Amino acid sequence: MKRFVILALTVAVAGLTASAAPAAAGVTSVRLALSPDASFPQRQFTLVLPPKVKPYNIRLTENGIPVIAHLSPIVQRRVPLSVAVLLDTSNSMRGPALSAAVDAAETLIADKPARAEAAVFGFAERPYLIHGWASSPSTFDASLAAIEPSQGTAIWDAVGLASQSVGDRDGAARALVLLTDGSDTTSAATVDEAAQAARSAQARVYVVGLPGAETNEAGLRRLVAETGGELIQVRSLSQLRRVYAGVAAELAQQYVLTYTSQLRGTGRPVTVKLNVDGQAAEVHYRIPPTSAAPAPSSTGWWTTQQALQAISAGVGLIVLLSAYLLMRPKRTSPIRRMRGYMLGGAAEGAPDVAALLPPRPRRSLPRPGPGNVWGRFAADVDRGDLKAHPVAVLLLGIAAGTAAAAVAGFAAGQPLAIAAGPIVGAVGVWVYVTHRASAWYAHFDASLPDALAVLASSLRAGHSLLQAVDHVADEADEMTAREWGEVVRQTRLGIPVEDALDEMTHRVANTDLQWISLVARVQRQIGGNMAEMFDIVATTVRDRHRLRTQVRTLTAQGRMTRWILTLAPVVLAGLMMLVSPLYISGFLNSTTGRALLGIAAVLIVIGSIWLKKIVEIEV
Repeated sequence: MKRFVILALTVAVAGLTASAAPAAAGVTSVRLALSPDASFPQRQFTLVLPPKVKPYNIRLTENGIPVIAHLSPIVQRRVPLSVAVLLDTSNSMRGPALSAAVDAAETLIADKPARAEAAVFGFAERPYLIHGWASSPSTFDASLAAIEPSQGTAIWDAVGLASQSVGDRDGAARALVLLTDGSDTTSAATVDEAAQAARSAQARVYVVGLPGAETNEAGLRRLVAETGGELIQVRSLSQLRRVYAGVAAELAQQYVLTYTSQLRGTGRPVTVKLNVDGQAAEVHYRIPPTSAAPAPSSTGWWTTQQALQAISAGVGLIVLLSAYLLMRPKRTSPIRRMRGYMLGGAAEGAPDVAALLPPRPRRSLPRPGPGNVWGRFAADVDRGDLKAHPVAVLLLGIAAGTAAAAVAGFAAGQPLAIAAGPIVGAVGVWVYVTHRASAWYAHFDASLPDALAVLASSLRAGHSLLQAVDHVADEADEMTAREWGEVVRQTRLGIPVEDALDEMTHRVANTDLQWISLVARVQRQIGGNMAEMFDIVATTVRDRHRLRTQVRTLTAQGRMTRWILTLAPVVLAGLMMLVSPLYISGFLNSTTGRALLGIAAVLIVIGSIWLKKIVEIEV
């Protein structure tokens, strides 16, 4: 008899353990479900981890190939979860079963994440709303206490109604928790339609079956299988509270796992395996057919044929106007025409008219600062010896940029790109003119020590200062000879050589050049050995130029670093646009992304200016 009692107790404990196992299965195992809303190659899964499993230990493979996935817990979202609780309120639930179901529903609502929302639906002959969406558990008490059972069981209609409601919510994850004790008797919908409604709402369906639900087990299993949910069969009402607490814990342990698949081939089978802390989950799917997204159709006047004709006419007008301004006959003043006839010299006894003519106008102001954009551009055009008016140079650049943009725009099917042509052309010609003028100034600075040495040698040979300057003009290269020759021409018109040198210093804006006029004035007023003074000046200028070159060499790495750090983000952004457009479009299509790009651009400009101030050392 004693052995029989022990055996009976053992069987009872085993039965209780087996009956409780389904309740705990959803909390202790890793679950991975493919979300239907992600379009290939973007893959999105819902991952459920047991409470003690660390999410950063996961290893994910796709057909054996490791993939790098992004994992984010739903509890960190603004609305982490939207869960609909469906209670069977048919007459078969009257009494303790309904009380236990209401108590279990209250447990689930109380144990959900803090910002998660819930709603309660009932179903008998037809589904109905017991309590609308809310986050506070205390608001559900009165509605749950007022439930009254009635005739009929409409399981599939209730799933459809709850799916439609949860599909309109903003939860990062969505779930339906359904409790029933029997089969569907009054639904107008089928199990397939209910499963389709849940999939459309991207909701997983958890079904808790009470004793008696076995008669509809095939349909319930089909429902949970097609939605990635779980079917939990309980043997007694006392297990309900623990089952619902386990479902709440499982819902709170959900993660959204996303990655971009590198596999291709429509219909190719794919096996996704996840391993974490010795546990594994596996999902199988086939690569769906992919179709290129249709290009967004543009609307408005700019896409019409009249717009293209107007743009073409505007481009042609700009090109013709620029060509006319460049090729039109230029007026020649009488003085210039007379200058051409006096090249052979004047008749004997007649006044030399050419000598009486004023010199060819030269720029009398130094190179303006960067703030005076147009004045600096005009000065650089003259200094670059382009032999054209600044307006003509600018128009030529605009016309060239517009023509190039027109060709590129029509070739790429983007005629609106022509609008960028004038801007690109103006910037391009400004960069070219500035570079050409800066090259002239750098060349003049480099040749000045040699010019001063020739000046000192001429003075030491017994020539006057004017003859020495004339000798420098003869020996100088073509780029700098005209400035020294201008000093000689002005001196022959009666301007003192010191004033002519001062004006040359003013034009060239070279601080080293002012030593020549200073030495000339000192020698005229006080006297002294001018050749020796010019030797000292030449040595000083040469040492300064050598030091300036050395500083520029030492700061070359800093200047190169500045340009690399400034241009690298732009180049990398362009490469990413070609390699992974979706990565950049995530920034461009959101307000936060555009704000971050703007802040990054401002910081890059500030950093570039800062580095420029550091590496530019004035000598």
